Amino acid sequence: MAYTTKKSLLEAIRSGDEVSWHEFYETYRPLIVVRGRDYKLNVAEIDELVQSVMLRFFKRSQTFLYDRTKGRFRDYLGKMIYHCAIDIIHQRPRNQVACEEEEITEPAPDNDRWREEWHQHIMTQALSQLKHQLEEVTYQAFELYALKGESPRKVAEFLKINVNMVYVAKSRAITKLREIVKQLQEID
Repeated sequence: MAYTTKKSLLEAIRSGDEVSWHEFYETYRPLIVVRGRDYKLNVAEIDELVQSVMLRFFKRSQTFLYDRTKGRFRDYLGKMIYHCAIDIIHQRPRNQVACEEEEITEPAPDNDRWREEWHQHIMTQALSQLKHQLEEVTYQAFELYALKGESPRKVAEFLKINVNMVYVAKSRAITKLREIVKQLQEID
């Protein structure tokens, strides 16, 4: 699938494009699941959270216009996830306890944790795109050296390339990764 900027993805969703809806779902579902765990929702409640967030966004998508001056998309999505999680928690029977045997309490939004999860989400998406945009050996050299901390000599031996190519692969990958992250953060 060709890379689509988040702004153009939102515009395609607004126009009713089903492929874009699928891309939106696949992109944001993992983030919603992680957030559901933060709110100590059980597996069924997390599934309900994903459905609630997607349904709420779907209902608003026809009139949703991204305007950076009104805030970041991540904050908009974060608030939507939070409100859906609260709705789910409030629907629990009074005597039900949360996943970790804790009393039911309304979770306070943890904005630092949300930003951390958002940035991790962006990096996961960026690395996935990077892998498809580089030659396989270039990505492998970058992954082994820069991400997994292997020595350049070991990476070169393993991939049967010279050590200088490992450094070049890392440099090319980081340059490309920065471009991808910048695009992904377009509406961050």
